[in-house]
Amino acid sequence: MSADEAVFRWLNDLTGRSDVFDGLIRLAISDYLIPFVATLAVAWLWFAGRGEDETRRFQHAALNGLVTLGICQLAVALVNIGFGRPRPFEQLPDVTVLFYEPINSSFPAHPVATVVALGVVLSTVRRDLGTLVLGLGIGLGVGRIMAGLWFPTDVLGGIVIGILSAWLGGWALARLSRAEAFIRRKTARLGLG
Repeated sequence: MSADEAVFRWLNDLTGRSDVFDGLIRLAISDYLIPFVATLAVAWLWFAGRGEDETRRFQHAALNGLVTLGICQLAVALVNIGFGRPRPFEQLPDVTVLFYEPINSSFPAHPVATVVALGVVLSTVRRDLGTLVLGLGIGLGVGRIMAGLWFPTDVLGGIVIGILSAWLGGWALARLSRAEAFIRRKTARLGLG
């Protein structure tokens, strides 16, 4: 048994014993809850700045979040094409599955990549908020391992893609400073910042 499978089995074996615990896992690993919270946190940055300097930094981070999100989605799609991997419940016997059975590739953990990428972006301007979102992303990954949907290396792959996407997003946005200035001017005229 590989280390990946051993950790998967250990976490997956924690489920199926308590309806309350399993219900909490199902809630936490939904397709929408944690990714929505991460996206909402980045959107909040656009309006959250107090003073001109903080507003500029926060809005830059919000735009960075958009660019990073696009890069992350592209990276996950390309990795899925090149390195498709069956889900644990498709490969292993006696897996407890707490959620619907997705049909896309297990590697990388797409929602984890997204939430981690946004958490890294948030950390550049609000370390506390970024740390919270990063923790939620890792919790999402662990919860989906427990629910029988991902292997630990799928989650690690999502974390790596999220971090690299955030770095590339910051790099790309730095080269698009005219576009950023244009967006900020137009939104300010509309009363959106």
